[in-house]
Formats: sequence, C-alpha cells, structure tokens
Amino acid sequence: MKPLVLLAAILFIVSGVAAAAEPPRPPSGPKPLETSCVQCHAQMDGELLEPTKHTGDDIHFLKGLSCHDCHGGNPLAGTDGDPEAAHDVSKGWTGKPARRQIPGFCAKCHADAVYMKRFDPHARVDQLSEYRTSVHGKKNAEGDERAAVCVDCHGVHGIRAVGDPRSSVYPTNVANTCASCHAKPEVMGRYFIPTTQFAEYKRSVHANALYAKGDLSAPTCNDCHGSHGAVPPGVENVASVCGSCHSREATLFRETEAKSKLDLSACIQCMVCHSNHAVLAPTDAMLGVGPVSTCTGCHAEGEPEYDAAAKMSDGLTRLVRIEADARQLLDRAAKAGVEVGPDLFALQKASDQIVEARVLAHGFDLDRFLAATNEGVKAAETGIDSGHRAFAELRYRRVGLALSLIVLVVVIASLALKIRQVETPDTEPPG
Repeated sequence: MKPLVLLAAILFIVSGVAAAAEPPRPPSGPKPLETSCVQCHAQMDGELLEPTKHTGDDIHFLKGLSCHDCHGGNPLAGTDGDPEAAHDVSKGWTGKPARRQIPGFCAKCHADAVYMKRFDPHARVDQLSEYRTSVHGKKNAEGDERAAVCVDCHGVHGIRAVGDPRSSVYPTNVANTCASCHAKPEVMGRYFIPTTQFAEYKRSVHANALYAKGDLSAPTCNDCHGSHGAVPPGVENVASVCGSCHSREATLFRETEAKSKLDLSACIQCMVCHSNHAVLAPTDAMLGVGPVSTCTGCHAEGEPEYDAAAKMSDGLTRLVRIEADARQLLDRAAKAGVEVGPDLFALQKASDQIVEARVLAHGFDLDRFLAATNEGVKAAETGIDSGHRAFAELRYRRVGLALSLIVLVVVIASLALKIRQVETPDTEPPG
C-alpha cells in the first residue's frame, strides 16, 4: 500500500504543477478567428481588412466578443460558401452606424447594467447619460455630424482597456487625444474655440508631473473638464474643480467669501492668479506687489488689499530667509562634527510654517497669515541661536585641543631634554 500511496501523491503533485503551468483559458464565447466575419475580411483590402488586425488586443475580443456582437448578423454563415448570408438583417445586421447613431450604438451594451456585469461587476453604465449633458452630446443631438462621439476618443477597432498604456484614453495619452480635435484650427474655427490649450498645458506644472515625473494622478484634460460629460468648467465652479485636488486652498477661498460676504465668482477665482491650462509652478514672487505679482493685477496702490499683499509678502520673505540662514548654519555645524540633530528636527517647524503660510495666502486673512509667519520666524531664530551655540562649542573644543597639544608638546620636549641629560657622559676629571 505504501508504494501506491507514494505514487498517488507524486501524481497529485505533478498534476498540480501542470495545472499551474497551464496558460489561462480564453474567455468563453466564440473565438474571433472562428467567425465568418474575420475569415472573410482577412481576405479583403483597405478599410475592410483593417478590423481583422486588432483581434489580438481589442478589449472586446479579449473579453470573448466578436464582430457580430456589435454589428449583428450571422457569424457562421460565410463558412458554407454564402458570405452574403452573414449580413442577415433578421439576425440583427446593422452594418456601420451613422455618426449621430454611434453613442446609442455603443450604449446598447455599455448602458445595460445586467449585460455589463457579465464582464465587470463594477462597470459604469452611465456614460451615455453623461454624454448627453456634455457639449459634444448636445451638439450630436442637434445633428452636428462633426461633434465628438465615442469612436473619436476610444477608436473604432483595436479599442484597448483604459488601463492599457497604449489606450488613447490612458492618462498620458488623454491630452493628445483631445488635441486631435482641439488643437486644429480647421476643426475648432467653426465653433469659435481657441486651439492653444494643448500647447499651454504641455508647459504646465501638471503636465510636468504627468510626463516628466510619471505621476499618473496628475491632472490632464478630463480631470478638470470631465470625460463623457465633458464641459468647460463654469465660472462659478472653477474653485470646486481645482479644489477636487487642492482642497485646503479651495476651503480657505470659500471661507473668505462667507466671512466677508463676498461673491468672488466674477474674478474667475483660481484662474486669475494661476491661469487654467498653462498652470505654472507657483512662486513666492506671485504674492505681494513686485513686478511679477498677481495681486497687482486687481489691486492698486493705496487700497487696503494692496497694503495687505505687501505685508504678507514681506512676512513670508523674512521667514524664508531666516529659515535658510538657520538651516545653513546648522548644516555647517553638523559637517564640522557637532551634534545638532535635535536642532535640525526643531527647525522643521519653521519649514512647516513656510508651507502653511503659502497655503494661507489663499484665505486673504492678513492676521492669520502673519501669525503663521511669525511663529515660523521664532522657530528659525531658535535654530540660529542653536547654530551659534554649536559653533561656540566647536571653538571651545578647538581651544581645548590646542591647549592640550601645547601641554603635550612641552611635556615631550621636557622629557627629551631630560633623556639627553641622562645620556650625556660626565667628562670632568676626578678631583
């Protein structure tokens, strides 16, 4: 019995390894290459051949779907010598839909919650309803054949999953996809829409984070305008759009409106200082009344807001300067061998207050802003004092070392003289 049990165990392990090594099974459903659609179109030329080139990477094919799942017809008819039977209207053949019909054509599946759950229990099914609220959708409903529809963004055949880096709607590709229409004067001219957005965005801090730093969470077109429900953010919604990422700045902005009973919608909010597509990295020079200040674009000398901006700039500049001096002093002390780790840790308070002040600038509250900068200055001045004490300690060590060396040299010299005296023979004659 023991050999039989051992043999059974070996067979069980081997079968398990074989099962683990077995490649994953394809999705259920007709294999694309088994349908008459692919077999016939693979023998054609031009645009009739094109769909067959994508059976290996199109998301629909990868999910086990094929041509007839979108276009209808009989996928088996052509195999018996009658390819025309594949285009059987009684089998649901629709052919190529008109542009105006494409949103509804795609929504036959993508708006059907029961059907979509077969492939992904979390799949969204509201794309068509959102599309109808967009500028594109409204133009499409009015009969505008040039308005963007599903295939303009996702492609026709060879549609890839959103998470596929080759997808036209992958984060790093979205701006290029939008620019395929929005950067063309011949397309946008008829709608009186500018075409500089893409070029401006490519210079922005957002694009730098996305393309240069590889941060896929950095905003691109659809993060601000929406995807299927794409619209220009309304003037009253700009702070809300920016606030979806920059939440504290948006909260401060709204608090200012509420406390001061102001309506800042007319100033286009965030865009006034930061622009919209060409959002550049903010600098401290934007605050205050200097040559590149954004405050002076609305406020003139003599106004209380102008004076407040100047005071805020002065306070932040002073904090940044003193914090830098303290850090440089402590870094030099550390390199000289003095233990200043706790002092550098305490200096972080000043660095935090710099960040805090830069955020508080969006609240336009002078007293709150200066309270933050003054607190930071105190922490930085403490750091400078610690740096001076560290160098005083270093000088004390060096003086002590110098004195010790002098004493040591004197002792060595004395010993050398004594040894010399002891070793020198007595040459005087006996008395």
